[in-house]
Amino acid sequence: MDGYDALFQPIELPNGVRLSNRLAIAPMTTWSGNVNGTVSDQEIAYYARRAALASLFISACIAVSPTGVAFDRQFIAFDDAVLPRLKKMAEAMKSAGAKAILQIHHGGSEAKKDYVLFQQTLSASPVPSYSNPDEVPEAMTEEQIETVIKEYGLAVKQAICAGFDGVEIHGANHYLIQQFVSAHFNQRTDAWGGNLEKRLRFPFAVLNEVVETAKKYADDSFIIGYRFSPEEINRDYGYNLQDTFQLVDGLIKRGVHYLHVSQNDITAVPNERDQSNSTIVHKVSEHVGGRVPLIAVGGIHLPNQAVAGLHDGADLIALGREAIIDPDWTEKVKKGQIDQISVALDLNQKQTLVIPDRLWSVITNRSGWFPIKKA
Repeated sequence: MDGYDALFQPIELPNGVRLSNRLAIAPMTTWSGNVNGTVSDQEIAYYARRAALASLFISACIAVSPTGVAFDRQFIAFDDAVLPRLKKMAEAMKSAGAKAILQIHHGGSEAKKDYVLFQQTLSASPVPSYSNPDEVPEAMTEEQIETVIKEYGLAVKQAICAGFDGVEIHGANHYLIQQFVSAHFNQRTDAWGGNLEKRLRFPFAVLNEVVETAKKYADDSFIIGYRFSPEEINRDYGYNLQDTFQLVDGLIKRGVHYLHVSQNDITAVPNERDQSNSTIVHKVSEHVGGRVPLIAVGGIHLPNQAVAGLHDGADLIALGREAIIDPDWTEKVKKGQIDQISVALDLNQKQTLVIPDRLWSVITNRSGWFPIKKA
């Protein structure tokens, strides 16, 4: 384990919860739930297979509302009938000692009409979807905004009842919360849009609801995290890193226990780079200043990359695709078996890797999305 000791140092969250190492598992969509929105047997097996990888295990995102389902076979939180299967999922994620975190999510304009209530997507404003510009959502009414905020709270209650150790609010990747933050997607003229302070009202309201629900139904050990995209992606305007700093400050002030920067590349620099050429992770870390732990993610396959991320300012490093490719990654690092780590998917190892059929199909049929081992 020479040179990688930093990955196995414990860290304490602001609420006193102690994590045994600096590794997390990033939330990754499986497209593998049952047709009724419950967690499938294949998903439970998938989570159990990866339970020893990290101290913080973040689930794929669960839909908080029938208006926000964004994926085929996404599991849902808005029906009590799903609770028994959620309990099994939490047990699987915690089976090797990790803290199990349920990521709570609303797709907004990124939701799919075929999956949502009345086949009508909702967002801050009727601005075309980021991924499908032909789809235009309906602007949410005040009542709908307040309802969705309450639905986040109900999802937290479900997480607590199911035995999860915490939740992560999904405020990234062009989904509903980011849509409210963005000046591109949020063109409202009421109290929920306009200047940055008003655009931040929605994420802060969601966090307040989550915090209050946790206080009511859980003890102080319940973890609350928040994932965000640090900049608007591929847009001329929307928000920038300086705007994100205001978001971060408000989240910390309102009681978040960790922050999670969503990126494809942990070494990415800001669009508005300066002479320092510092990475986004470094700049966010400097601004956070140790007030809460910062999780970074993006293209980590080998332990030296993970250690470099810690040196750049992250407090924890999340494994994304690598957690799918090699569920034994952490054990190999501990044993010094670095040369045995797989960094590309072996198509002959589906059963050993315990990957759900539908996730396997997406990985193998979507060209260029996933590193595949050459025959």
